[in-house]
Amino acid sequence: MLTKEQKHEQSLELRDGLANVTTLFLLENEGLNVNDVNILRSQVRKSDATYKVVKNTVVRLAVEGTEMEGITPFLSGPKVLAYTSGDGVALAKVLKTFIKDHPELSFKHAYLEGQILEAEDAVKMADMPSRDELIARLLQMLQSPMRRLAVALNAPVQQFASVIAQLAEKGEETQEPQEAEEAPEAVEAQEPQEASEAPKAEEVQEPQEVPEAPEAPEAEEVQEPQEVPEAEEDQESQEVQEKQASQES
Repeated sequence: MLTKEQKHEQSLELRDGLANVTTLFLLENEGLNVNDVNILRSQVRKSDATYKVVKNTVVRLAVEGTEMEGITPFLSGPKVLAYTSGDGVALAKVLKTFIKDHPELSFKHAYLEGQILEAEDAVKMADMPSRDELIARLLQMLQSPMRRLAVALNAPVQQFASVIAQLAEKGEETQEPQEAEEAPEAVEAQEPQEASEAPKAEEVQEPQEVPEAPEAPEAEEVQEPQEVPEAEEDQESQEVQEKQASQES
């Protein structure tokens, strides 16, 4: 049996250990042997967590006046604690895997960042992606120019400004092709106007050429009568010459 002084000392020690804890699992141990407990404690330690067997009265004193005080109504029977200030999902996975082979241990309640969870919700935490898995997925999503920006957020101000300037230049480059595409539209808009103006110029010239056509035949008609008398005079002179020739003979 622990004395009041021993319980008080243990409660103070446990309170210090729970000061920065974000996730705590309240489990029930119905018959784990010492060897199994040591194996579980070693596995929990690998996930940067703590597995601790403590008297319920000590736990009550340790959480009194804190956000974890909500677990005190469930401190009855053989209870043990598993807690961490790091990745609570990783700890839940370790506990769930161990419980599959050791049904003597079971989830009862959990404390998660100010909230008290039932056993079912505590088990569901083990099915969520761990912090490392989330980081791995995030890195895969950052295979883009934004990845450089995310890195720059943790870099000095000068490097951050340099990345912003480069992103701005890329933004200007994406705008230039748009301006180039607008130029053909302007050309296309002008070409139909020029094509429509050409027929109008031809239509204006056609009426000026019409009166020139009848002048050519008039000149030809004037020359034809002048050629006819010349032909007749030649014939008459030939006939006169022929008569003279016949008389002389």
